[in-house]
Amino acid sequence: MRHYIKVLLSLFVVILLSVGCSQQKMANKIKREIGVEAIEDISGSINGGWVITLRVRNETGYEPTLSVAEGEVYVDGVMTAKISLMSPVTMPKKAISSIDIPLEIGISNAIKVLTLVMKAKSNDFSGIEIAYNGTIEMMGIKKSFGTEKTQVTTILKQLGYK
Repeated sequence: MRHYIKVLLSLFVVILLSVGCSQQKMANKIKREIGVEAIEDISGSINGGWVITLRVRNETGYEPTLSVAEGEVYVDGVMTAKISLMSPVTMPKKAISSIDIPLEIGISNAIKVLTLVMKAKSNDFSGIEIAYNGTIEMMGIKKSFGTEKTQVTTILKQLGYK
């Protein structure tokens, strides 16, 4: 179960930090200047929430804040879990730093969670979809983003993972 949570949280956070802007120019700038360097720690419990600690790189002169983020995980078309950001997260400008991402997970289908765990252990993300939305704030401007259900394999390819 803990492996499932780690995979789920890691994927969710990387997606949120990577796709916050839709304009091509801004998206290219973000890919070059803002990124997740490593997952440093994952801790928590189902009842108390989870915290992912990421080492992030922000070479820009701005401090983007992920103020709202929510996602739903589907396995074989069945809504399996909901993930939500518990409090805003700001990425320091011109720095490589560690940031904590506080998340709450609600499991809505325990059987499908077991399917997800088995798939994650074998690195098989077929049949797993994520829908997400959120808001990034920077320089007083709010930018909403999100997507309907999308295959995790498609998202991973877009982020450069095989």
